[in-house]
Amino acid sequence: MIAYSVAEQLRLIDRAVTTLTRSTEALLRATDETTLLEDICRIAVEVAGYRLAWVGYARDAEAAEVVPVAVAGRGRGYLEEVAISTSGQPQGHGPTGMSIRSGLTQVVHDVDVDAGFAPWREASRRHHFRSVLALPLGQGEERIGALSIYASEPEAFDPDVIRLMEDVARNLTYGIGALRMKAEHDRAVRELAESEERYRSLIELTPDPILVHSQGEILFANPAAARVFAAHHDDLLGRQVVDLIHPDGRDDVQTRLTRAPEQRLVTELRMVRLDGSDFEAEIAATTITFHGLPARILVIRDVTERNQVQQQLVQTAKLATLGEMAAGLVHELSQPLNIIRLTAEGALLFIERGKATAEWQAQQFQLVADQAQRTAEIIDDIRIFSRRDTSPVQVFDALSAVSSALGVLAGQLRPDEITLVTHLPEEPVLVRGRRVQMEQVIMNLLSNAQHALKEKREREGEQSDWKAQITVSARRAGHQLVLTVADSGPGIPPAVRARIFEPFFTTKEAGRGTGLGLSVSFGIISAMGGRLEVVDQGGGACFAITLPIDQEGILAIDLKERPAASSQPMDGHIMVVEDELTAGETLGRYLKELGYRVTVCCSGNQAYETFMADPADVVITDLRMPAGGGEQLVEKLRDYDPLMPIVIVTGHLGATERLAENLQDDRCAVLKKPVPLGKLADIIATFLKPPVD
Repeated sequence: MIAYSVAEQLRLIDRAVTTLTRSTEALLRATDETTLLEDICRIAVEVAGYRLAWVGYARDAEAAEVVPVAVAGRGRGYLEEVAISTSGQPQGHGPTGMSIRSGLTQVVHDVDVDAGFAPWREASRRHHFRSVLALPLGQGEERIGALSIYASEPEAFDPDVIRLMEDVARNLTYGIGALRMKAEHDRAVRELAESEERYRSLIELTPDPILVHSQGEILFANPAAARVFAAHHDDLLGRQVVDLIHPDGRDDVQTRLTRAPEQRLVTELRMVRLDGSDFEAEIAATTITFHGLPARILVIRDVTERNQVQQQLVQTAKLATLGEMAAGLVHELSQPLNIIRLTAEGALLFIERGKATAEWQAQQFQLVADQAQRTAEIIDDIRIFSRRDTSPVQVFDALSAVSSALGVLAGQLRPDEITLVTHLPEEPVLVRGRRVQMEQVIMNLLSNAQHALKEKREREGEQSDWKAQITVSARRAGHQLVLTVADSGPGIPPAVRARIFEPFFTTKEAGRGTGLGLSVSFGIISAMGGRLEVVDQGGGACFAITLPIDQEGILAIDLKERPAASSQPMDGHIMVVEDELTAGETLGRYLKELGYRVTVCCSGNQAYETFMADPADVVITDLRMPAGGGEQLVEKLRDYDPLMPIVIVTGHLGATERLAENLQDDRCAVLKKPVPLGKLADIIATFLKPPVD
């Protein structure tokens, strides 16, 4: 052991004090970890006079390798010649490895005689190292590395020097932690700023309107919102979000705003721009915090064009279904017409032979009227099904829609010896959507099942004891309605099942299917918030429709035609315009029997000339006629007298709805053929009733 003089010991202590003092100053100036480590090593060498100082981090846990991250001094090459680790191998028993592994300060007072330093002795001699101090960096078990200092004299690190240098290591550990926290904070701030910039760019550049509202008041609107809603940016801020909803859906939205919001909601609504025009919108909403307030963000997409394309696909699928149903519909219509003819000719025969009592004749005429009503209902179902559906989304009874679809197709199943079994609850189940589209889905599934059963019978022949059957069932499952349409047919092969909902995919032979039915049905059910899927039932095919039940909706009931009340005879001049002379004269006789003066015309032109010569109190006109149609006649009569009472009767599909929309007043009525005479009499009596003061 070497004994230093007092002056020499003071020099060693002063060197350590200088290192501590200057490293503290470097810590206060430090802006990043790498610079701090390099400054500490440089101070130890250039200011304090040590031969080598370096900081090593334990990086590779598997190899226990110590990697230099900052070095200063004349012995830099030493670190390239030796292997230093934290492992239990000899390379890990040096001062640096031991200090990292143990968390304790390690000292080699003389490298020439220290037995544990043998692996590095020769390299140390070449670089003129005689003593080594290794100080662990880190707190507790979280040790990241070590500060190692090499001196050119032996016994350079006595207890006083070690205490001072441990302060250097503790300060350096604190500085590393503080700089890492600052770096993490700066990184978080930077990433937040970048995230906000990306968010701002996304919000400002997206073509979809984005609104943020709290309790219904709009707090934020992106540029696309101002553009789509035909407004300046400031015109939207502070406005109530319900002001942008079409009046038809405003009450529903206002009710939703009073309830606790759903976490995420996707719906379709009709919205209005500030210039009064409207558009169909798909709205995705979710809950956020905006400037410290609970709020809802709305992403709005104009889907008017998309819905028009969807409606065209739906209409195409409808017409394709009608084409496939044509033969069955002819059969359905021929049945009541056959009964009407048999009843009428039988009545004539009995009347000629004097065997028709008044009571029997009344029964026969009632039978004719009932069958005419049956014909009207079939035609009405076809008319509703085939029209382009522009009705708004509303709440309706799903089971009633299923029953209507079954009523249209049930008669077509009997000739094919197909049994229809139904298990439908009696109480209504309310869902939200379009009733006509729901009927279309059921009819499509029934039609597909009918085709499958007919094909199976054709393959197996009449000798098979197999029974063709379609089962339609419905049940509640929590807040959902599950409808199933199952058949006893051949089933759906796995390869077909994977593609069954693809547009234009069909297994039917050419000319018997478009491949749109199931694809359109899938889209309709999805738009209603439900799902259409194929389920396993052990045999045959089974399609399941799952729809959310509307718990709070108000049922939209289509009022049926009320029974005709008997009308009291009244004076008045009635003009009947009908190109089918027999129909016009028959209607004229009925009205004359009620006490009216009646004029019958066969065309629109003749009717207008006759009217100008002898004006009528009420005009009853058909639509499609030669020599001047009914619509032109209505326009002329309304030009002559805007309050002229007019009754339009038509069998033209779609005309009823169109005319009802165009003639929205209480002086025009539109009736479908065949005309219910009692209801017609009530309408005429109402038109002729004197006004109430």
